[in-house]
Parts: sequence; C-alpha cells; structure tokens
Amino acid sequence: MDSDSATVDAAPLGRRERSKAALRQRLLEAALAAFAEKGYRASTIDEIAERADVARATAFNHYPRKEDFLLELILKRRQSIREGLEQQLQAGERSVLDVIQGVARAAAHSYEADRETNQAMMRAVLHSGVMATAGSHSTGLLFGQAIAVGQERGEIRTDLDAFAIGNLLFDSYVGILYRWGLDEVEVSLEEAFGTVHDVVVTGISPR
Repeated sequence: MDSDSATVDAAPLGRRERSKAALRQRLLEAALAAFAEKGYRASTIDEIAERADVARATAFNHYPRKEDFLLELILKRRQSIREGLEQQLQAGERSVLDVIQGVARAAAHSYEADRETNQAMMRAVLHSGVMATAGSHSTGLLFGQAIAVGQERGEIRTDLDAFAIGNLLFDSYVGILYRWGLDEVEVSLEEAFGTVHDVVVTGISPR
C-alpha cells in the first residue's frame, strides 16, 4: 500500500543480527511477564533484566526507558496489521471491508490466544501514556488508505473522508482493547470487533 514498501524479500539475518533479535525478544517477554505479575508502574528495568537473565547495562542498552518496551510491542502489532492489509489488498480477491474485518479478526485471535499477557500489555499502555508518543495515528492512516482503495473500487461511499473512516475504525478497536485490558468486555474480542465492522459497513456502503 505504501509507495516505499519493499518489493523484494529481505536478506537473511546474519548470526549477530539473529542473536540481537533473540535478546530483544527475550527482554520483551520478560517485560510483559513483569507487567502481568506486578503491574507497569511497579515493574523496573532492573527486574526485567533479571527475568531475562541479562546484565542491567545490556537491558538499558536495548531499552533505555521502560516505555520503550511498549513502543516496540506497538510497532510490532502495527507492522502485522500493515502486512495483513497489503497482502490481501494486493491479492484483490476480497472486498476492502472484508479484508479489514479479516485483519481485525486475526488481531482478536492473537490477543485472546494469550489473554493474561495481552491484557497486562493494554493496562501498561494505559498507565504509561505511551500511545501519546507512539504515532498511533499511523494505524488509522493504514485503515484510511485501505478505505480509499475501496472507494476507488466503488465498494465504499466516495462522499465520506477515507481517513476519517480509518481513524473511526482504529479508535473503535483501540477503545475496545482498552476496556478488554481492564476486563470490562463481556463478549469475545472477535465479537466486539465484529460489531464495529457491522455498524461501519452500514454507514459507508454505497446507497
């Protein structure tokens, strides 16, 4: 979808890069475990380093601030959404709205697969205020770009702003995730996300 997206497969990582990636993943997992057990505010980078079995200086070298763990997790989720949208839109086998629904369903399954850890992540995001600096509008932009494709195909009303719709979708999904993190959503994430989809489809489908 983006004009600067890579068109060739990335070169395989070397041993040093693989080792670095594995270390960062171990630190991320240790951070999430700490957040789930003690809460975001009570957790420290020292404790995260100990859980990951690395030196304190090593942990600080990769993640200088506690919110950096959350920022990386958010970026990983955003990249997953981007890849899902791009691959399915390029295939051209499904409508844009069906593609968005499929991406949302996959995200719901991913969050529910490790409910306790992901709820802890959402609580940490809320308590840290990290979304204010995470460029969260980028995901709304991704949805907006997809909606614009749907307008070009004649699948979506063209009298509506594509990026306003994209942000509406993103804000709805994130709002549900926040409440889910606080254990305030009584239905499954897939069902909750599906309600958003059904309501939006009704409003933006061609009359």
